[in-house]
Amino acid sequence: MTSHSLRIEHDLIGELEVPASALFGVQTQRALNLYPLNGEKPLSAYPELLRGLLQVKKVAARTNMLTGELEPELGQAIVDAIDLLLEQSPPEYFPVHAFHGGGGISSNMNVNEVIANLANLNAFGKPLGTYAPIHPNGHVNLNNSTSDTLSTACHLAVMSQWQALEAALGHLAETLDAQALRWQQVLKISRTCLQDAVEISFADMFGGYSSLVKRNCRRLKADVDALYAVNLGGNIIGRRGDCSEAFFERCIAQLNRLMASERFVHSDNLFDSSQNHDKLIRVSAGLDQLSRALLKIAKDFRLMASGPQTGFGEISLPAVQPGSSAMPGKVNPTIAEYLVQCCMQTCGRCYSVQMTHDHGELDYTPWQSIVINNLLDSMSCLESGISAFTQHCLHGVEPNIERNAANVNSLIPTVMRLKKARGYSYASRIYKETGGDLELIRQHLDE
Repeated sequence: MTSHSLRIEHDLIGELEVPASALFGVQTQRALNLYPLNGEKPLSAYPELLRGLLQVKKVAARTNMLTGELEPELGQAIVDAIDLLLEQSPPEYFPVHAFHGGGGISSNMNVNEVIANLANLNAFGKPLGTYAPIHPNGHVNLNNSTSDTLSTACHLAVMSQWQALEAALGHLAETLDAQALRWQQVLKISRTCLQDAVEISFADMFGGYSSLVKRNCRRLKADVDALYAVNLGGNIIGRRGDCSEAFFERCIAQLNRLMASERFVHSDNLFDSSQNHDKLIRVSAGLDQLSRALLKIAKDFRLMASGPQTGFGEISLPAVQPGSSAMPGKVNPTIAEYLVQCCMQTCGRCYSVQMTHDHGELDYTPWQSIVINNLLDSMSCLESGISAFTQHCLHGVEPNIERNAANVNSLIPTVMRLKKARGYSYASRIYKETGGDLELIRQHLDE
């Protein structure tokens, strides 16, 4: 860049060149220089988190005006700038690495600087980088800090992202129930330890999967609902007095107003909220458990559809794409496999989240960016896998009537019918005497 396309800004470390047209400032630019993306995601790639940060800043500005700590003209300029950003946030405004050293300060300052520059430009006609009359730290960050801003924004982001995942899980459960109803008269063989067992109906099988999905959804919803307790106003390490008492007493009401809710409350212990983020980690544990449940379901479908001639062949999955570049006629269970991959990816991300709980030190745990990035990525990935599986696989699953009829009249189900009619000892003796000959056993059943 030429000198005409740059401006000079200053911070604690010193002066630094910033692109002249950039709405961000020196601390954002310093973060860009220190933390190259190299294929990783910037803050702008997480719109739910960015929206949460902007919403917290709006709550802070409104509260500060209400308490008289922020002049109405300045406060309204901040609110107006935030409203513009909530409508549209170009990626180039928020380019910092989504995770970085310092416990999220680069993300917080990126947002502070953009709001301040936009407010000064639009409301007062000031050049970018002047930070007067509105300063990113002195006004936008007034009575809030990286600690409570990021924590509260993380809660808001997960709650927002949960809506899409919850809807996908609901549709999955509804489709499982519909398939159970559609094929309730068709029997299939069950298996224990991959060996033949008793006959069940397809309604039993689909109903079991539906119950598993609904139970995981209920647990996750309860964990997400726990995020209504936030530490906004518990600045720095949760110590009262690092924001004004008037701000602390009124900020939650303003948050409820902004979110059209009555459920947000202060966390029971603000020091705990600084030292730990286990409420978010609990959501990640629920996502991990859900992923393992869905992985099992997807693998079951893949196994039951194996064949078409030498495998189980109990169900037919919709053919959605050719299954081989070399073998004509081959069709693979690609959608079930896609869900498996989404679940595997989610489990890995959730493991990263779990690790952060082990590595917090003393009064503040600085790894919350890793938590929220992986949580949002996990929820998005799962929603994609579940939606694809429901639409392109589960909806069109059909049982192989002939194969299932033969299976439920095979050896073990027949012996079980004999046991039910004559008792365990009789059935066991006949099985031994006939050497497991199915036709001879059937003759005893018909006597």
